[in-house]
Amino acid sequence: MPPKPADKTPESRRTQMYKGVLELALLSLLRDGPQYGLKILDALRDEAGLDLAEGTLYPLLHRLEKAGLIASEWRHEQGASHPRKYYGLTDAGASELAEQSAAWLDMAARLNAFLKRRGA
Repeated sequence: MPPKPADKTPESRRTQMYKGVLELALLSLLRDGPQYGLKILDALRDEAGLDLAEGTLYPLLHRLEKAGLIASEWRHEQGASHPRKYYGLTDAGASELAEQSAAWLDMAARLNAFLKRRGA
């Protein structure tokens, strides 16, 4: 049986790139303080330009919490009709963010230089 052709649509390429940067963007966002799920989703969409669904965000939050990089707590704010689950960065998450940020910035600088090497 011949190999299955790779999915070359712009959407599939974007999805693959998002998988690599979503965790970094989320940890970076939580560096500013604890936030609840829909606020995180809005910020990642609006500020980071990541087009992601709720179904992508919540499994990632759960995985990062299980790994000890973030912690959650329920808060009932005044005037709110129901409690919200807030997610915040742990010390381990802050260390991971620093490592991932340094690696990303180094890789991005190298890739940008590579792409510009011949006016690409």
